Amino acid sequence: MKKKSFARIFALNFLKAFGVIALFVFVGVLSYYLTMLYYKQTARKERSSAYTHVITVNTGNESSNLIYSYDKDTGKIKAMVLELFDESTKNLAYVTIPVNTQITISGRKYSELQEMSQKLPQLVTMADINDYFSGDVAYEYGIIILNEEFKADIGYFTAISSDKFDTYFENDGTEKRPRYKPSQTLLAQAAAKKTKKDMDKMIEKMWDELISDVTLSQKQNYSEALTKVNQSFIRVYRAHGTATGDVFLLNKNKNKNLVNNIWESKAYTHEQKSKSADADTAAVGHTIQITNGSGIDGLAAAYRDKLRADGWNVSDVGNYVGTIQTKTVIYANKKAWGKGLRTYFKDAEIRKADNLTNGVEIEIVLGTEDALEKQ
Repeated sequence: MKKKSFARIFALNFLKAFGVIALFVFVGVLSYYLTMLYYKQTARKERSSAYTHVITVNTGNESSNLIYSYDKDTGKIKAMVLELFDESTKNLAYVTIPVNTQITISGRKYSELQEMSQKLPQLVTMADINDYFSGDVAYEYGIIILNEEFKADIGYFTAISSDKFDTYFENDGTEKRPRYKPSQTLLAQAAAKKTKKDMDKMIEKMWDELISDVTLSQKQNYSEALTKVNQSFIRVYRAHGTATGDVFLLNKNKNKNLVNNIWESKAYTHEQKSKSADADTAAVGHTIQITNGSGIDGLAAAYRDKLRADGWNVSDVGNYVGTIQTKTVIYANKKAWGKGLRTYFKDAEIRKADNLTNGVEIEIVLGTEDALEKQ
């Protein structure tokens, strides 16, 4: 009788234990499927994963983002702005590239691209990119084509419908020669975001209105650094080039120097000089040598950093051989090229001169009158 009771108790306990284990397994499996169902329902479907990329998407420390404004009805590109953001210095700059820019594709590259689109002409107008290629990948092909004349190592793109673009950017140039900068509305929204979490939410709220070849999480990697941008120090430029009728041709070397100077600049510490806001301003695109005639250690390097921060093409610095100079003199192949630089100095003189140091087009010989307060 005792044996039967013991066996019965053992069996009951075994069944209870098995039932508890089974219950835990059931709950675990159910939780897993419910979790997967939740993520399936709530996970963001990234447009960037819906096609094969034709460029190497790069969201590194130096963010080079080509922003397109497009017409929702026609697909025509209405504006192009290259956004350059250095995560380490927190420097933020925008370069407007005219949409009527025409680019002749090199023979080898044209043969490659024709395999993707028979509609593509060898002479391309950037405004028509969506006529030549279909889908979001068209904007990446636009980067490939633009890189033929604009050497900026563009890492990714963002495309925004023109109505939304007009709320994010404002034109402080003219209709024919625009220069876009962030709108006061956008700046006010960004200024209110003091933490990474706040900036993450702002970017996420905007994300569904955008087309990009990066994911939301990749873009949010810049959130913390963006909260530290000094809005007063944001730089805006026009791309270098020549407008002839309805066509704009880029100047490859000058634009390369412009972009390099932006990346090489130390952290901005002052507002942009108004004359340097135009990449087309006479002196901005020409090579500049700064020669220290003051005898003050580090003065040439300090002015190099100051001018580069405003987009000027300072190629080198050096020391003056001779007596100490009192007044700063700006030597230029053409005197007109030196006018925009005079605002940096107290009473600089401009002189026409050829055969300048290192073959530059402008040479600034610094005098003691223009010693900076802090070196």
